[in-house]
This record gives sequence, C-alpha cells and structure tokens, in this order.
Amino acid sequence: MISSISLRGTSPQHTAVLWNGININSFSLGQADFSILPAVAFNDVKVHAGAGSARFGSGAFGGTVLLNSYSNHSPLAISLTQEAGSYGRYFSSVKISWNNGRWSFSSGGYNLVSKNNFKVLITDQPQSHASFRQSGFLQDVEYRLTSGKAISLHYWYHDSDRDVQPTIGQLNSQDNQQDRNHRVSLTYKSNGSYGLFTATSGYVNDVIVYDGDRSEIERWTSSVRHSFILKKIGVQVGADWNHIIGKIREYQGGHPQENRFDFMASFEKQLSDRISVALNLRQPVVTGFSAPFLIYIGSDYRVIKKESLVLKLNANVSKNYRVPTFNDRYWQNAGDPNLLPETSHSAEAGWSLQLKRLEFSNAWFAQSVDEWIQWVPGANGAFRPQNVQQVLAEGFDLRLNSRIRFGEVTIIPTISYQFTKSVTTQAPPSQQYVINKQLLYTPVHTGSGFLQINLKSYAADVSAQYSGKRYTEAGNSETYALPAFLLLNSSIGKYWLINRHRIDLRFTVKNILNLDYQLYSGRAMPGRNYNIQLNYQLQSKQKL
Repeated sequence: MISSISLRGTSPQHTAVLWNGININSFSLGQADFSILPAVAFNDVKVHAGAGSARFGSGAFGGTVLLNSYSNHSPLAISLTQEAGSYGRYFSSVKISWNNGRWSFSSGGYNLVSKNNFKVLITDQPQSHASFRQSGFLQDVEYRLTSGKAISLHYWYHDSDRDVQPTIGQLNSQDNQQDRNHRVSLTYKSNGSYGLFTATSGYVNDVIVYDGDRSEIERWTSSVRHSFILKKIGVQVGADWNHIIGKIREYQGGHPQENRFDFMASFEKQLSDRISVALNLRQPVVTGFSAPFLIYIGSDYRVIKKESLVLKLNANVSKNYRVPTFNDRYWQNAGDPNLLPETSHSAEAGWSLQLKRLEFSNAWFAQSVDEWIQWVPGANGAFRPQNVQQVLAEGFDLRLNSRIRFGEVTIIPTISYQFTKSVTTQAPPSQQYVINKQLLYTPVHTGSGFLQINLKSYAADVSAQYSGKRYTEAGNSETYALPAFLLLNSSIGKYWLINRHRIDLRFTVKNILNLDYQLYSGRAMPGRNYNIQLNYQLQSKQKL
C-alpha cells in the first residue's frame, strides 16, 4: 500500500523529497512513495516543515524531506542486520565502509520480504493478496583531491514487487505493482578562501509496471551553488536544471519532455548577537509556463541568551508555486495541458525556549493556495484535473523534548501536537458544498509521544501516535469518516561491547492495543504484531 507524507495541511504533492540534493518525487504523480524508501538506505533524515523549505526548491508548500547518504570516515566499518517478524516478515541488510584518508567507500544491500497475511480484525479472516518484496543496493564513493576539495559519487538501485492490497471483503483482486529505480548523484565540492563551491549532476530513472502495463520517467539534473561572505553578509547564489522525459503509453502526444530551471540567491545577515535576517530569491523557468518570482523573508530574535536559558522568536513569509504533474497534463483523454500552476502565500511565526534539560517550541502558520488542482468527475462520470479550488491551511504545532539523568538512568521524553484546519475557501458553482470543509485525509488534531529509558547497556521505549477523525468524502460526511485512533508501540533492547565489536538485540511490539484502524478507507491494517532485530557492528578505533 502506498505511503505518503503531508505537512502543514497540504497534500503529499506539496512535500518535496530530496535524496543527496536530487528531488526524487514522481513527476507523473507528483509525490514520493515512502513504502519503497527504506530507512536503511540513508545515513541522515531531516524534515523541514513550513515555508522555510522553499530554499530547497519550488513546489514544497508543506515542507521538504532530506535523505542523505555518505561514506564512513573510519578506516573500516561493518554493519549486519537481521530481522524476523509477524506475518512472514524477514529483513536483512549489510553495509561495509572503508577509508584510507583519500579514498572512502561504502557499499550496502538490503532485502525485505513479507507474506503480510495478518488477520483482518473486522472479518477475522487473513488478509489476502498483500505480500511484498523489496531489495536494493547502495554505493557511496568519495575521493579527496586536495585539502578542501572532493568528488563524491552516490548510486542507489531499488527493486520492489508487491501485490496491491484489496479493500476489505474484496476476494478476487489480482493487481500487482513492480517498481525499479536507478538514482545516481555526482558531486564536486571545493572549500577555500573564496567560499564553498558545489556542483552536482544526477540521473533518476523510475519504472512502474502495474498489471503488466509499463511506465517510465527519466530525469537529468544539474545544480551549482557558491556560498561566500560579502561585507559580513552570508551569500549563496546558484542554479538548478532538470530535464524530464515521460515514457508512458497513456500520455497523449507521445513522450513529453520538459526543462525546468531555477535561479536563486540567498542572503543572511547577523544584525547583532540577538537578531538575524534571511532573504531568499528564486526565479523558476519552466517549459510552457510563465513562472512567478518567488521570495522568502525570515528573521530570528534571541530575546534571552544565557547559558541556562535561551528564548528565541522567529517569523517568516514566503511565496511559492508548483506546476501540474505530467499525469495532470498529458493523461490520454483526461489530462489538460492548459492547467495553471498552483501558487501559495504563507506566513509563520513561533518561539522556542531552551533550558538545561528542556526544549519547548511553538509555531503558528497560515497558507493560502490558489488554483489548487483536483481531479473531478465530468458530465459522463470520467475524472479530469481542474484548477477548481482555493485552500486555506492554518494552525499551530507544539513540541516538547527533554533529556534527564538520574545516576546511570537516562530518560528521554518527546511530545508533539499539531492543530491543522485546512479547508476549501473557493470552489466552482457545482461544488459549493465543499466550502469550509476539511480536506480529505487531513485530521484537525494529531499528536505523538515518545519515551525512552536507558540503563547501562539496556534500553526500553514506548511510542504513541494519535490521529484525529479524517474525512474521506469532500462534503465531510460523518458516515464515511475514519474515526480517530491512538496507536501504541514499544520495544526493549540490550547491547554488548567486545573491543571493537558491538552486538544489539531488540524486541518490538507494534499496535500493542490490537487496534482496528485504517489509514486509507477500506484498507485493513495489522493488529498486534512483533519483530526481533539482531545487529552486529565492527568499528575501527582510529578516525581519519
């Protein structure tokens, strides 16, 4: 089942996902499928919610997810992982890294299989036709030319095969989807008295075979960045280029091609030891569109700056835009090449408080999106994309985290809450019933909690995820709404250190309450299930 992420009351198409600086969102669907983005493939994952993510590129109304991989700087490192879980789930991965000071290599591979035949709680029958398999290979290479100069190469191949899970009660589904992805990134970095210069080129090839019907999207990408200090102002200038080719049989007019350019400049100035300001300017150029000039203005103010207490205020405003996807424009007998791009205007303000053992943050946001694209049924019942809506997303989020020590015991609690009101403010005459209605699958209330306790070589944690009621019909019918749910998971683990060798053993229980819930209407989710993980690591003592 497809998994996606939505931020700040927008849709998954408004969240950009970047792998080593390259946007890997599907240019046909406009979003990334997180069910085929395994965490083992990345060394670092960061989520930037809100307007500030516009500095990573246009189209990210809600936010940006950054996925990065890199070589280990230890002379030798080895990591082996084996997992076994409920419903025939088995996962294996291996990663080997080597570094001699000038060359560094990191190679890894993974394989995941699952029958996924969990018991559907509402019918007390095993889930049919939901098995899946994933495997992949990763290679990172870095060569240090001289001090401050390096070339790095990243390659990621992913292959998956999954039976498309049918809705509850459907017994004759045979749908199958296969995904094959090649992703390559080559980067040159030079850091000297002139500043930091970075140049990246990449290639992404995404192939989907759905019930034997093959579709392919290719893209070539290049970007340059130059960061330097000019009269105490941090300056970054750069340009991006993407060439996209849609090789999909259902596209009218053959294989559409498109060039996208972005020219950007950003400026950061520390006005005092308490106040900083930032200005980002961006001009996109897209084949067939007249793209607007985009701007971001932000500021931070440290109200209190002490060793044991820091209080900071921040605010920003921005403008962004997103062109229609290839499917929106070129799908045979449905797509509309004359669709307008979506544009957004957003504002955000917040504050953060940092004490010795406690951090608290709060952000308020509001965003208006014009020309929102939606697939709507026509007179003959066929769905077509149209610029039919104006959407207003507003709300706030709270986050609290801490780290407390009692002798040899460390307690790490984290709590977050989000209030999001995302409603349609304008719609065509035939759809006035959606005015002031919450967007589909966008809960007003969401929250999460995490508590970890460490004692010597032992660790235990419990996590909670809450999602409020989600509407599945544009008129917000209570009949078809998915109810709120609270999901609990927990794990316990221990590690052993023997010289340079480390062994970790962890046991996890998911959905402790055996809750019957749905993320998508009609798609069952597993009840209580278990997983055991064994990990071995070899790490050289010497660092280069």
